[in-house]
Amino acid sequence: MPNRRIYITILVFFFIFTGLMANVFYLQIVKGEKLAREAAAMRDRQIELSEYPRGEILDRNLLPLTGTVASNAVYCLPSVIGNEYTSSGGVNSEARAQQFKHTSQFLANVLPGLNENQIYSSLKQAVANNVSFLRIKSGLNSSQMERINSSQISGLVVAPILKRYEDSGFGAHLLGYVNTSNEGQAGLEKMYDDILTRKQSAQQLVSVLDARGMAIQGLMFKIKNEQENNGVVVSTIDKRVQQIVEHAMNNRVKKGAAVVLDVKSREVIAMASRPAFNPYEVDKLIAVDKQSSLMNRALTPYYPGSLFKILITAAVLEEKLVDVNEKFQCTGKYEFNEQLSISCWKEEGHGSITFREALALSCNPTFITIAQRLGRTKMLEYVRSFHLTDESLAGYNCGSWGSYVHIEGGAPALGNACLGQEGIMLTPLQLAGLVATIADDGRWVQPSLVRYTIDQKGKTSYPHHKNSEQAVSSATARQVQDLLKLTVSEGTGKTAALKEITVAGKTATSETGSLSEDQEQVLNTWFGGYFPADKPEWAIVVLSEDGTSGAQNAAPVFRDIARGILQYYP
Repeated sequence: MPNRRIYITILVFFFIFTGLMANVFYLQIVKGEKLAREAAAMRDRQIELSEYPRGEILDRNLLPLTGTVASNAVYCLPSVIGNEYTSSGGVNSEARAQQFKHTSQFLANVLPGLNENQIYSSLKQAVANNVSFLRIKSGLNSSQMERINSSQISGLVVAPILKRYEDSGFGAHLLGYVNTSNEGQAGLEKMYDDILTRKQSAQQLVSVLDARGMAIQGLMFKIKNEQENNGVVVSTIDKRVQQIVEHAMNNRVKKGAAVVLDVKSREVIAMASRPAFNPYEVDKLIAVDKQSSLMNRALTPYYPGSLFKILITAAVLEEKLVDVNEKFQCTGKYEFNEQLSISCWKEEGHGSITFREALALSCNPTFITIAQRLGRTKMLEYVRSFHLTDESLAGYNCGSWGSYVHIEGGAPALGNACLGQEGIMLTPLQLAGLVATIADDGRWVQPSLVRYTIDQKGKTSYPHHKNSEQAVSSATARQVQDLLKLTVSEGTGKTAALKEITVAGKTATSETGSLSEDQEQVLNTWFGGYFPADKPEWAIVVLSEDGTSGAQNAAPVFRDIARGILQYYP
């Protein structure tokens, strides 16, 4: 009997062992490949915690210009929504559709501006395309986050996010923006899209899904950090100065531009355009204002008005066609003949006036007189010497800006041209270059916007720069500097003056050829100058559209910017 029990026990263990081995054989050999695929499918699914998977744009001090705004976003996990209706036969599609509708309705109610039907369609499309995570909206406030978190709706996640841009439009015209496909559409984003684009974020929110793409219940979300080389664009911009410029523009300029250049290096320290735009509302802007807000006015040509007199002054002094103390007579207009004349801004005229006073007081008849001495050929020669229509900006090859200097033959055309009107169209950046060239003792240097880039492989590249040139002699440039100091201390530029330091510069008011609703001439107003006047470091040009005069509209903006810069760089 005991032998029989032992025999039965051995037999039972034999069959159990044989069954186990058969099952192992079946799992490893017969279904091994399928199980391996399923095991591999049980993987992390990730969502970006940065708004766009892109490298950063930095300022000259390596401070980030993008990805600086902490915010929160709500995500949908389409495969998780309706999981409670999953059975051995799979997901109940009708029940899931109802849950999608409920979720869409809830989100549209909590987040104003979202359309319930669009959310629903996005969820269905995400499931069809096997999309794991769907970002619904960023920039949630505390009330919205609380309602979503307390909703108990499966598949909704609120996560921290770094927004790439500021809603205020800080630096928007020079940074540009990207579309929903993460492609640069303007500015530095477009120019360096190949360097900035990356495949995944350095930081991600992760959930674990099974082979069917379902979130595994009970496994929490986690933060996953990826070590990855990201492309970087290091600009010449100084973020603090850019903030100063934008603040000054917000206070005083509805339409216009401002450019700040380093006098020696000619690097663009700040560049702003108004009106600003929200990079997240580009489509709406295009539909409403025909891209007017998207226009970078710092790179858009305008009539420069009397700022062009700076070049005329340098040219006639270099050619020794006038002495600064030579006297002229201003009667309030310059007459070409009985039918044609050009008026001075001072209707009654300046009377007897020296050339040094003529620039300070912006006397039109005096400049028309000396322009006739200079002549068309020589005037164009100095336009080339100053590279005034050069549209190159190192590190920013954005194509043609549309600037030009076309001077027709004849005295009237020459007279209009010397006043920066007919035939002269220049950008604020080009005029800032003119001012900086005079401030730097007549030395022309190509302006630049980018210092260097680093691609995903770690390779550093520097933009090509043209060789510097001497536009006029240093002696001539210093004569012009003295006249520009006089313009601020005693002339039309008094509203740009600072108590802390000496300023040099020139006001300008240019006609646009357009009339306002009141049938008044629409004027663009300018101020171009630099400081400190005795040891120039900063060159600034301000354009304020639809103004009254350079002294009233543009010069105070220059003053605000200069004062702000001096607080950081005394």
